[in-house]
Order: sequence, then C-alpha cells, then structure tokens
Amino acid sequence: MTDATAAAHSSDARRAEVSHRIERVREVLSARGDRAALLRARRNFAWLTAGGLNHVVLASDAGEAALLVRPDGALVLTPNIEADRIRDEEVAGLDLDVIPVEWWDREAIDTAARRIAGGDVIPDAGLEEALVPLRSVLRPFDQERLAIVGGRVVTALDGVVERVTSGVTEAQIAAGLAASLVGLRTPVVLVAADERIERYRHPLPTERPVTRRVMVVVVAEGWGLHVAATRFVELEEPGSELRRRFDATRAVQAALRDATRAGATLGDAFAAAQAAYADAGFPDEWRRHHQGGTIGYQGRERVAGPDDPTLIEAGMAFAWNPSITGAKVEDTFILEPDGVRRVVGR
Repeated sequence: MTDATAAAHSSDARRAEVSHRIERVREVLSARGDRAALLRARRNFAWLTAGGLNHVVLASDAGEAALLVRPDGALVLTPNIEADRIRDEEVAGLDLDVIPVEWWDREAIDTAARRIAGGDVIPDAGLEEALVPLRSVLRPFDQERLAIVGGRVVTALDGVVERVTSGVTEAQIAAGLAASLVGLRTPVVLVAADERIERYRHPLPTERPVTRRVMVVVVAEGWGLHVAATRFVELEEPGSELRRRFDATRAVQAALRDATRAGATLGDAFAAAQAAYADAGFPDEWRRHHQGGTIGYQGRERVAGPDDPTLIEAGMAFAWNPSITGAKVEDTFILEPDGVRRVVGR
C-alpha cells in the first residue's frame, strides 16, 4: 500500500480533509453574507464528510442526515432512528456532533437548523453554483480513493465481459456486474445486445439474449466518488464499417484527452471533439449523445457542451464518452499537475 493509498484510509487524514472542506464552505458563506448552510444532498454530505453516506433510499438525491455549517462550527442533524448509524458508521472520528430530531416531524431538521443558527439557513440549491467547483477539484485524498474505486470497476467489468457467451441475457450480464461490485453502489448499469447498441444510447438491460455483440456501461460509486467505464464484446469478427467507427471514436477520445489541460475550458475540449468527429467523417454524431465531462461526487459534475466556460484545473477527474452509432469509448481519468491524464483502474 502506497503512502497516498494509506492516507485514503486514514482517520487522521480524513479528519483533516473534513476540516478543510468545512472551512471552504464557511468562506463561501462569508463571501455571500449568509448565516449558515444546511446541506443534505448526498453529493454534498459525501464530499463534506470525505466519504460519509447519508442516504437510505438508493435512488434519492437527498439523504436522511443534513450538515449544518455555521461560522463557528458544523454538526449533523438527522432523524432519531438514523442517529446511531450516522454517528457510529458515517462520521465516526470526525469533529461533528450528531443531533437527533423526531422522525415523524418532516420539518424537524429545518426547524432545528434555524434555531441553532439563529435565523434562516441556505439549502444545497442556493449554494450549488459555488460548491460544484469545490467538489470538482479532487484533492490527493480523493484522487487515491477514486483510483481504488476505479481498480475495482475495471477488474469487475473486464471480468464480466470476458465471460460473455452467446445466449446469455442482458439482465444476466447486469446482475453479474452488480454482484462483482458488491460494496460499491452502481447508479448506472446499461447493457445492450446486437442491434440495441445502435438503436439506443442509454439501453437499460432486458431479457434479450446476446447473439453477436454486447455493450456494457457502468457508473459505480464508492465513498461518494464515481467512476464510469464502457466495454464491448464482439462474438463475431467486426465488419470494416464497424472497425472504422471504433477507430473514429477513439480518435475523438484522443482529441478530448489532448484538449483536457489546465487553463483550457470544457468548451475548448468540446470544440476539439466536434472537429475530430468531422475529420473522421462523422460530423453530426456529437449531436446524438453527450460527450461526458467532469466526474467526482456525481456521475457527471458537469456535462460539457458548446462554449462551456468551465475552467479545467489539475485535480479534476473526467469521464469523456464519445460515441458513433454502434461504437463508444469511455474511461475515467484524473488530470495531474504535470498534465498527465491518469486513467483510474489501470
């Protein structure tokens, strides 16, 4: 285990990260002239607690516990039926008191937050524009965690696709992937067999059996951090046109990666992709699916688009996913200070 990887598991390192992140939120509040923030969105709770989980329902955006950040401190407010788990398993060792409120009172967290803060508090939505840049630049602590998650994702995904045979169903492939990723949350699992690959860019798995080829897409989450990847299995030798499409898609991916450099913008990278599509003879394919963007405490912190002014910085993670009908390429990488794009999981 490297020093950096050890730090990703260290309680002392985590405590220092949480202190740093809470201070950054305080700086935002001070600059805005706001009294306090009440953050319960899963992405913000996970980021501020350096990996704590506040949800019960997997599909929810908001969690059961909320972080109240004030100029003089921070604490957790949560229904009494969740308090012990949050205290023992999600914020253990952190300098965060857990305050239980009555579970049957739907306004209890908001009421307690206003009472403790001495006035109105700003919710996640009111701070999101300021928080996205803070969450998106991953510190070394998070980068090593992302690499760990990436390693598990790539190992599981490659293992599953190696076992695909004719007759296995899309649903069976999805189930095998989910089983291989026990311990990680999988908010996105897409599987398409044969002509469904060309028809749908976001194919939910069905009972359809594979005959010729299959595409498997996953976004997995650990410690609140997300990794995305796509793989294909070709059970028959691809024809010349399909090979041409994959070559063109890889050329677009290379253009996106080359354009991902500190000081450039997501709009610059997007323009490079548009040019690469045109150079490869597929000028309109970018219109058929988004190209990805920054990734971290959400499956995409920011999806790039034309003229996107978002500044690219070292420490950001990216999941570009260029596609040309029937072909797609996707991995997750971190932009390091020296400009190296470190693909997680390799």
